[in-house]
Order: sequence, then C-alpha cells, then structure tokens
Amino acid sequence: MRNTKQCKTPTQKKRILLASLLLIGMCGVLIAIHLWQHAPVEPQTLSELLDLPEDKLARVDIARMNLLCATGLPNSENIRLDDYLQTLDKWTAVIKKAEEKYLPTFYRNPAKYENSLSKFKAIMLVLTLKEDLKCGYNMELVRSGAMQDWKSTRFFKDSRDLFLHGLIERQKGTCASLPFLVVALGRQCGYPLYLVSSKGHLFCRWQDQQETFNIETAIRGVDIFPDSHYLTYPNPFTEAERIDEKYLKTHTPIEELSLLMNTRALCFKANGLYQQAVEAYEISLRGFPNSKLTQAYINDAKRSF
Repeated sequence: MRNTKQCKTPTQKKRILLASLLLIGMCGVLIAIHLWQHAPVEPQTLSELLDLPEDKLARVDIARMNLLCATGLPNSENIRLDDYLQTLDKWTAVIKKAEEKYLPTFYRNPAKYENSLSKFKAIMLVLTLKEDLKCGYNMELVRSGAMQDWKSTRFFKDSRDLFLHGLIERQKGTCASLPFLVVALGRQCGYPLYLVSSKGHLFCRWQDQQETFNIETAIRGVDIFPDSHYLTYPNPFTEAERIDEKYLKTHTPIEELSLLMNTRALCFKANGLYQQAVEAYEISLRGFPNSKLTQAYINDAKRSF
C-alpha cells in the first residue's frame, strides 16, 4: 500500500517556524503590556501623587500614599520614605511567619473563627501587629481628654497620631492610622483588605467573592462587627449623610487618597495653618464631591484667615 503521508517541504517548515516565532513574539508583547499596566506606580513626592490619574493611583501602595500625604505636616520631619517602607516590609514578614506558626490551631478548632480561614488570617494579622510588633492606640489621647473634646481640634494636632510614620516611629496611632496600617500590611500578604468609614471613625473590611466582614482595630484587641454596629458608633448619622459622605462603603483608591487629604487638612487646621487646610480639604473633595461636612470645614477654615 502506498504511504499517503506527505513530508513537509523546506518552504513549509520555514513558514511554520516563522508563524511559531510570531506567535511567541505576540505572547511576549501581551505579557509585557499586562505587566506594564499592573506594575506598581511609585511617586516620590506628594505633588507627584496628586498628579496621578485614577488608573495609576490604583497601583500606588497605600502605605506610600499615606506617608506622602503626611509630608510637610508638623512632626513629619523625620519621614524617610524608602526606609519606612522597608520597615513595613519587615513587619509583613513577621505577620506571615506568625500566620504560618499558628495556622495548625485554626485547623484544630475552626469553629473558633466561625469556620472561616479568612477571619483567622485577619485576626492573626491584627493580633501580631499589636502583640508582637507592639503597635496600638495612643492612650495619652484618651487620658488627656482630647478624644472627648469635640469643641477643639487638638486630637489632630500631632501628625504622628494620624499617619503611618507615627506607628513606625513610636508604635502609637489612632483610628486614623491603625486601619491604614492593617490594610497596608494585609495587602502585602495578599489579603483583600479595604478601608471603610463611619461618622468620625475608620475601620477595615475583608471583601472577596466568598466573604465580606468588618475588622475593628481601634480597640485593645480586635473584633468583627456588622455594619449595623457603625450606624451609631461612634456617632449616629442620617441616610442622607450615609450617601453624601459614603459611610459604610468599601472605599476606592481615590477615596482612600481623599480620606488622607481630609486628615491632612484637619492637622493643618489644628495647627492654625488655615490656608493649607483649605487646599487639602478641596483636594479631598475629589473622592467625596457631595460631602457637606467637608464643605462646612472649608467654609469654617476660610473664616479663620
């Protein structure tokens, strides 16, 4: 019987080789484009950060964003951006090591964490941060009465209580900075962590396709509260305020930046720097364009010129 299998000619082989090379080249280009589109964006100054479009802002590490927003504030003079980010990298390694160490305890008694590995990871992150890395709330603000003094802005006077450099330098923070630290370190660990605000408060949220739950960090330990808890904690708010101020909403990168600029403005205002406060407030409206609270702050600061 005749063998009907045909051998490829040299020309055909060259065409196949060329097609294969072109396919490999196209795959390489697509991979390069994907990596470029998702590569970290690393602004070195606050001006560079504020000039970024939203798609690039989403690729900025939240810790970098936080530290840049603190620059130029009272008691931020010692910030060394690269050194501080390296410190946070070291803290991330501590958290990963602790998770690996205690993971068997979860599998021995998963019911303790409501059978949720995600809740175990979130709780372990915060406990490691507080117990091993010794980061916690600045209790002097509580003892001094600054937290209860709603007629002044002295709570916001020291930038170290409001931004990450205070936690890095002296392991003390508040609900303005501790949630940012938890989210920053959690994202380094690969966790789907986000920021959420209520009236006068900031907390964290784990949110993926399987689970969504809140993480309260501004207490002695750590707890998981439903959204209903924050309807009145620490201050009640109306439905209109919830919509305008975006309370209980998982915040986007532009909203994260706006939260930081709002805190920056409060710090400027507490130190009598009203012009700078107005400028920061106005930038914060990017993420909260309908915020009547921020507009009221702007008007109040302008009256103080």
